[in-house]
Amino acid sequence: MNKQVLQQYEYHVWANQRISEHLKGLPEEAAHLEMTSVFATIYDALVHMYVIDSGWLSLMSGGGVSDFSAEFIEELKASVDRLTEETRGKSIDELDTMLTGLAARFRAFINQHDDLTAICPYGAYSAPYAEFIQHVVYHGTYHRGNITAMLRQIGHQGIPTDYALYMYTKNQ
Repeated sequence: MNKQVLQQYEYHVWANQRISEHLKGLPEEAAHLEMTSVFATIYDALVHMYVIDSGWLSLMSGGGVSDFSAEFIEELKASVDRLTEETRGKSIDELDTMLTGLAARFRAFINQHDDLTAICPYGAYSAPYAEFIQHVVYHGTYHRGNITAMLRQIGHQGIPTDYALYMYTKNQ
């Protein structure tokens, strides 16, 4: 199970790296150009992915949460604000470094967790750790699609990040 979950997560990392590398090849202002879309800027979409991935890792590393108390919600908001602030003013290259560090921490969690089929509480809902990790992958896929659409909106091409392409390149 862990091998399959790790492979899915490695796809997520690979796809994020492809987006970052593609953005590094564009004028820096492309990532910061404001537009009417899911996010105000492409950079904001990347920050959102970083913040949410960080949050899921933190939640799972802590064994989940049983009760969405007012205190928990306040801590969650403070964490989102802190992580967002940590990204402020960073270049795409610096944000990519932050994503790479997060990926290393996520891999360590996956590799050190004995049983990813174990249940992780999430308020009134509980699911196996593996399903929450899969959610992180799906969430990233969704927002990489947003980024591709946003790039096209401002006159730039996207970059393919399909799972099939990942598997093809991995096996070359």
